Amino acid sequence: MLSLINKIKSYIYMIFSIGILTIIFSISSAFAEFKCPKKGGVFRTVDLAYPSMDAGVRANPVYYSFLIYDSLLDMTYDLGVAPGLATEVPKKGSDGSYTFNLRKGVKFHDGTDFNAKAVAFNVDRLKSGKIASPYSGMWKKFLKNYEIIDTHKIKFVPNGEWPTFLWDVAASLRVASPTAVKNAGRDYGTKVAVGTGPFVMKSFKAKDHLHLDRNPNYYRKGLPCLGGFKAKLISSGSVRILKLKKGELDTINTFPESQFPQFKGSNLILQEGKASTFTLIPMNTKNPILKKKKIRQAIQYAINGKELIDNVYRGAGEEVDSIFPPWHPAFIKTDDLSKIRQNTSKAKQLLKEEGYGPGGKKLKLKMLHGTGGAHVQRAVLIQAQLKTVGIDLAIVKTKMGALLKQMYTGKYELALWQMLGGPTIQEFTWNMYHSGGSNNPSNYNKKGGYQNPEAEKLLNEIVKTNDPAVAKPSLIKLQKIIFDDVPVAFANWRNHRTVRNPWVKNFKTGRLKGMEDLRKVWLDK
Repeated sequence: MLSLINKIKSYIYMIFSIGILTIIFSISSAFAEFKCPKKGGVFRTVDLAYPSMDAGVRANPVYYSFLIYDSLLDMTYDLGVAPGLATEVPKKGSDGSYTFNLRKGVKFHDGTDFNAKAVAFNVDRLKSGKIASPYSGMWKKFLKNYEIIDTHKIKFVPNGEWPTFLWDVAASLRVASPTAVKNAGRDYGTKVAVGTGPFVMKSFKAKDHLHLDRNPNYYRKGLPCLGGFKAKLISSGSVRILKLKKGELDTINTFPESQFPQFKGSNLILQEGKASTFTLIPMNTKNPILKKKKIRQAIQYAINGKELIDNVYRGAGEEVDSIFPPWHPAFIKTDDLSKIRQNTSKAKQLLKEEGYGPGGKKLKLKMLHGTGGAHVQRAVLIQAQLKTVGIDLAIVKTKMGALLKQMYTGKYELALWQMLGGPTIQEFTWNMYHSGGSNNPSNYNKKGGYQNPEAEKLLNEIVKTNDPAVAKPSLIKLQKIIFDDVPVAFANWRNHRTVRNPWVKNFKTGRLKGMEDLRKVWLDK
């Protein structure tokens, strides 16, 4: 009997030991050194029309900031989250809080320590609103407080429900060196940019070039495979493609659709992502004219999004059927598309009711637009569409930085904008249309702007969940209101694409524009 008991004990111990070893093996495998098939080489690309490398003020999640900075959580290819500077994805506590265990031994590029205080510093930067970040409103509204538990543990306590918290951490909280930010002052982001990321900034000139070197002390062993990174601003799409064909560039991720024919018969690899970019026209509802709903409705009725897709995008886009893109988990096709489809007679009628048109006043408005070829082509078409209904639209070519600044400070009438949004419900609802939303340049529901208390109430309910099934009844109601109030005129969704030379290996075009992860990319040449 004693012998049998001893055998059972030995068997249990063996199973326990195997289990422990399996757990250890799983953990070590998850963070094991990646074996690059080939190391070195400088990755060369373009599209550097940005004034700063400060990730805190970036409006778009293009991968340049991912190269310099890490977040507590990584965004995965399938739009989920994974451990980054945190050792695991935290679970929601019984009090709604999230506690992050941070990696030890990680250094910023300037040699200073990454720790909980550094995380808190970056959260304070976002929450304070002292930097021009599209994320400030979200952090200010939804984060109640944080607690530094020890040097490598920090706890976040949301202010009520924050169902998209983990994604928002991955998307917006890119951690910069507090020492570098303080020492550089106003020069941070232009002369200095310091994170924990896979590459170190060597030189940067706003809207001209960015040079990065491999970070030899990157915490993910074996990464990155590349020895460096160079991006240069080349405004002409045809010149970009010519340089790509000559082998002077490795990849490009922005070029006019009119250049598609140039790729026929070449060995270049073209990949396309569907409906990632939202083309819309925010209308400043603080403006006395644009505060009138019938004027905004007339502008929407004048616009033909399909014409823009066919003539500017060469078919590489989709019409707007919802406030969400068609790939989004919360996508709901509206049951009445007439309010967001071109109807010139309806537009003229609404303008007449407001005293504009034949026998009345002439409506003159001004729209800001970007400097790229597609931006100009869209603006000219929209100008022509509005002229058809009697609106005299002046279009003003504006550099993107200045355009965004004027939008977010309310110093504009209309703007032609391309918005990039992620997989959360919040980004396409609360952040765009709530009084506290920081991506709400139309000032809809903001003080002095057009008010709709019912929409505000629905947005307060919707933001409590990221479950499309739970939010669906409220989303259906909200969508009808938004398409009736039209604080922004809806044009279309635009596809994005990347083109690369065949020697660029392990490169995946992101589900969203600019979400490419270059850490495991390598050059076979």
